Amino acid sequence: MNARPSSIRQRLPALRRDHAEAQTGLIAALNNREIDDLRISARMAGGRDLRAATVWIRFDTRIGSLLVAPLLVDNQLARMTNGEGAPDGIASAATLGRIENLVAAAERIFALELHPAGLVTDLEGDLVIIRLDALDRSGTLRHRLLIATPPGVEIEPLPLPIDLPPLIGGLALRWTARIDALPIAAARLSTIGRGDFILLGLGPLVARLYLPGRNDRATATIELKKGFATLGNDPQQGNANVSDRTYMTDADAPGTPSGAGDWASIRVATTIEFDGNGLTAAEMATLGKGSVLPLPIAGGTLPVRVIAGGAVIADGELVAVGEGYGVLVTAVRAGDAG
Repeated sequence: MNARPSSIRQRLPALRRDHAEAQTGLIAALNNREIDDLRISARMAGGRDLRAATVWIRFDTRIGSLLVAPLLVDNQLARMTNGEGAPDGIASAATLGRIENLVAAAERIFALELHPAGLVTDLEGDLVIIRLDALDRSGTLRHRLLIATPPGVEIEPLPLPIDLPPLIGGLALRWTARIDALPIAAARLSTIGRGDFILLGLGPLVARLYLPGRNDRATATIELKKGFATLGNDPQQGNANVSDRTYMTDADAPGTPSGAGDWASIRVATTIEFDGNGLTAAEMATLGKGSVLPLPIAGGTLPVRVIAGGAVIADGELVAVGEGYGVLVTAVRAGDAG
């Protein structure tokens, strides 16, 4: 008998709340900072990054071990092993000396003295891992390294390169998330009512984020049961591959029907939208891949709007259904649907 296929959610990377908070704090403490003449980008480490980290430098501190894995140094693969592939202490020490300013930055945010204590090839214990990229003034990647810390470590963020006035830095800004739903038949729109259910499909739920004052788009995976959304890319980088079907272009719009019977075949682009909790301008400036945003869940549900053809037609609640998600319609906008 064939083995039962694993759950979609079991195959997704799990992120515990304490890890989510620590990961967000680390990214916020380092992202979009300047160290000497380098611009720092911080994000969560991916599987490819972890596979590339064959040797880690262990630092002993008063609260335990912190580990650093240089991947690129001066835009070249970091040399951490000998000709036989074993960890090389001399080569690693030389590599460490070339990224001393980045290690010093880690000392500042952790308020710890980092003392090199050896090399390890395998990570052990409960760790949060982020990736740091250091770019020069021309935007060329100079260094890349991974930092692994226990989730409970205290963090003191590096100062932002530009001081935001208190009234601006503390200003609460709301972000908006939009999720593509399957197009709805035009004839069906007029019959949508309270209690109806709009299925969003199986698998992870990915939304586009609209951040105040920014034209670029970030993506985020919605973790409804955990109550947060995890950024899937850096807001500063945008994502040209993410479409926005909320407002159709002339090329996307359905053609003029040739007869009354053709109206039934028209399907209208549909989007689910909700507003996020407020972030300060200072917090928004430090977001990066892996940052976690709390969802505005009220009474165990997430209120959303249903948009079809650019108009809000209904209000609802985002709910998890088995391996997927859907929207339970709670109210219909007057004049928009029946």
